[in-house]
Amino acid sequence: MLLHFFCLLLNPTFSQEWIPYYEDDKISISYTSKVCDDRQNGFDFEYYLIKVTNRTDHTLVVNFNKSAEEASKEEDKLAFVLTPNEVKTGSCDYDPVKLRVFKADRRSNKTARVDIFALSKINVIEVY
Repeated sequence: MLLHFFCLLLNPTFSQEWIPYYEDDKISISYTSKVCDDRQNGFDFEYYLIKVTNRTDHTLVVNFNKSAEEASKEEDKLAFVLTPNEVKTGSCDYDPVKLRVFKADRRSNKTARVDIFALSKINVIEVY
């Protein structure tokens, strides 16, 4: 039992701190930062992982741009469905919703450029 507790504490998903970004009566959005290294393929990128929580008993369609409004591009648009009280969380693994935003290239041969976390045009629609 004690060993299980220590494993939980050392698990990076357990100890991740989520930073609140946006909140209203329907959803909350928070983010954290995580290094997603794929040394087998030569990648070592850091991403902002996004967590979106449906705070209602209704199905919602959530959409937003994964960039600041002035830097927004077509490929930054994201839309997905949240069932009542559902929480969707980004990860390093493949996910069609792709709740992650590039932060930095951590390979040693790259210059240190860090992108700032920003979302824009956050829109929530209740589905009846």
